[in-house]
Amino acid sequence: MRHPAARKPLPPHEEVQTLPHYLVGEALDGVLYISSPSTERLKGLTPLLGRAPEGWWWTAAPRLLMGQDVLVPDLAGWMGGRPETLPSGTFIHRIPNWICEVLSPSSAKLDLATKLPRYARAGIQHAWVINPVNRVLEVFRLDHERWMLKRAFVGDECVRAEPFEGLELSLAPFWSPS
Repeated sequence: MRHPAARKPLPPHEEVQTLPHYLVGEALDGVLYISSPSTERLKGLTPLLGRAPEGWWWTAAPRLLMGQDVLVPDLAGWMGGRPETLPSGTFIHRIPNWICEVLSPSSAKLDLATKLPRYARAGIQHAWVINPVNRVLEVFRLDHERWMLKRAFVGDECVRAEPFEGLELSLAPFWSPS
């Protein structure tokens, strides 16, 4: 009688690569988090995608490999051009200069309590947290591995938020339900 060979579980950062394309996997501190992509949550970021300031490159939902962790911010940006990826194109090794997370009821706890501290430990210099329910954009800058709130923007105002002070953005699309 044949018995199936026992499969040694993969480390979470490797398990991410085995997930089907329609799932998002993140590995943080040895724990695998699986979710479905939230295209609804990212709709408000569409105005940003084609408007990277000169010298910046940004993309939606990049898979960042940070040591043994795999993090997928809603948006990330790098100064000095596009980062290199692994030959398979699955992970980006270069730490971004800026990340943006859009909160939702299903993601808020992970984004705020787990991912933001990990981004700080990695040395990411700037973070935006968008809360569409409360219509707030919080802009943070890293200071000695701690996030400092630099500014909070509310409502439908047009803003210039660091590190993109040269780019005026309307906040209204971030709150739009369509």
